[in-house]
Amino acid sequence: MTRRALRIGLSLTAIALGALGLLASAGGQGQGVAYSMELTGTIDPATEGWVQKALDEASDQGAELVIIRLDTPGGLDTSMRAIIQDIIAAPMPVVVYVSPDGARAASAGLFVTQAADVAAMAPQTNIGSASPVSIGGGDVDEVLGEKIENDAAAYVRALAEGHGRDGDLAELMVTEAENVTSVEALDAGLVDIVAGSEEELLQELDGFEVKGPKSQTLDTGGLVIERHDMPLQYDLLQLIVNPTIAFLLLSAGLLGIAVEIFNPGLILPGSLGVVSFLMGLYGTSQLPVTVAGVALLALGVGLVIAEAHTSGGILGGVGIAAIVLAGLLLYDTDSEAFEVSAPVVIAVGVLLGGFVAFAAKKVVEARRRPILTGWEELAGAVGVVRQPLDPEGQVFVEGALWRAEAGAGEAPIPRGVRVRVESVDGLTVKVRALEREGDS
Repeated sequence: MTRRALRIGLSLTAIALGALGLLASAGGQGQGVAYSMELTGTIDPATEGWVQKALDEASDQGAELVIIRLDTPGGLDTSMRAIIQDIIAAPMPVVVYVSPDGARAASAGLFVTQAADVAAMAPQTNIGSASPVSIGGGDVDEVLGEKIENDAAAYVRALAEGHGRDGDLAELMVTEAENVTSVEALDAGLVDIVAGSEEELLQELDGFEVKGPKSQTLDTGGLVIERHDMPLQYDLLQLIVNPTIAFLLLSAGLLGIAVEIFNPGLILPGSLGVVSFLMGLYGTSQLPVTVAGVALLALGVGLVIAEAHTSGGILGGVGIAAIVLAGLLLYDTDSEAFEVSAPVVIAVGVLLGGFVAFAAKKVVEARRRPILTGWEELAGAVGVVRQPLDPEGQVFVEGALWRAEAGAGEAPIPRGVRVRVESVDGLTVKVRALEREGDS
């Protein structure tokens, strides 16, 4: 009876433990997820692709909420609008949280924040400065500039008011480049919540009334935060699509290929040039470019190479200037945070242009040098006597042993004396002793 009771007791214990495990598993499966994703750096094709992928992934996982941790100086208008459309189309509420402390939502970041179902900021952050700069970085017609500004102002007002926020302040951030702190933004009704951490943010969101297309009362109690940083592939893409980096890759690629063309067989310059050019071409294809910039870049490289066939230096100088101008005009971005660095372009234009001009000129000089073959190549060469010349013997010249004959009037030349080849007669070289000439 004792053994039977013990077996029954063990069986009941196992059943109880199994039931507790199932209850814990069921409780874990029922716990909702807040999908937290990173969005830092410029708003560009890389971050655009990452936001789209992350929102799709959150939807597939059945996330209750998406938190976008935003820190950006701005970026491309086209990428900004694509991100906004993805946020609006997401099936779950999307919270844009300007964080951590010290972060900013400048320029395009303002628009992304106002597109969110909930706009939140960390305490020591700021938002604003969204005045549209001129297309391509240059001056535009006054009427066109006014149209661009009015379009941006109306867009941000629609986003803000569509989610129950202050459209007036949002518009001023476009027309007057206003910029405010998180506390000021909260007081003005531009953002909904100021929270020091994501955990605090979820507490503030519990029971929050979302306004706009996804109007609902949030229930964030018990949500588990699942953090996702931007994957390496998007970090690398963000580097490549940076206008300065893309221009550097294009320039290095074109110049490497040019060096290989002028000096076939080096392999390394051509190989690295092709790789750099293709990477630069991919980055450039993701950005708005100008025909003038492309034409100037091709012209500049061509003129620098052409300089190798002249001696005036004019073509090379014009070519370098063309490369510099190409870098400044190549990308037609509309953001000061997303443009080519002028000092970098000038430095690269001078250094790479000068290098290619020097390398190409040396190659051309080598090709123009007369080719020496046969006995002419030995004339003037210095060798050493291996078998005394009296008057004939042997000398070692240019890595080979030659039959040699002392010049007319020469005394016998002993072994070990250095001689200079004066002429070649068939397979016999005529030499004169250097020591006796006083040569060194």
